[in-house]
Amino acid sequence: MRRGHTVVIGAALLTVMLLPASMLFSIETPQPFGLTSSTANWYYSQQATDTLNEIQSLAAKARRTLEPLQVQETDLSWNVQADMLNRAKHDVDMIGRDLLQLEEMKGKLEPWQQSLINKVTPSIHEMVYQLDQAIGEINKYQDAVRLSLTQYPQNISMICRNADQITGTIGTVKQYVQAEEKMAALERSGSSARS
Repeated sequence: MRRGHTVVIGAALLTVMLLPASMLFSIETPQPFGLTSSTANWYYSQQATDTLNEIQSLAAKARRTLEPLQVQETDLSWNVQADMLNRAKHDVDMIGRDLLQLEEMKGKLEPWQQSLINKVTPSIHEMVYQLDQAIGEINKYQDAVRLSLTQYPQNISMICRNADQITGTIGTVKQYVQAEEKMAALERSGSSARS
């Protein structure tokens, strides 16, 4: 009698141990970059898309503002350069405000939006840091020649590089999402036509 119980318990235990493994292999693996989620809120998702578009525009604007400062032998006075940095700082501050807004609603967004926020956050933080450093340098030296001998040119270069990364990443992900949505629509129309 005891041996019968042991065999039944052993068989049940073996089934329980093997069942999750077989279920694991039969489940469709999720896409690495999901488009939709049951926890996403449409209103917040739409707001996040608009905010990400604004971040992309502001980063491009800051890049265009600072682009003339990337020339090594710039003949712009430190006052003009300070004004350019001030205009770029306004745009970068707006990006920071937008990023905080996105972080607050992150749990209510689509997976692709959450992933995109995670990807651009380090570049935004680095851009803020480099801009603060450049402003510190210009406030300290107030002379175009002396500025060229400091970290200032590298700061400007890094700000522009981070702005490029932000705009490029947002643009690439948006194109990917649009392509995925088109593919899904084609698949739905194809399957409904076969029905």
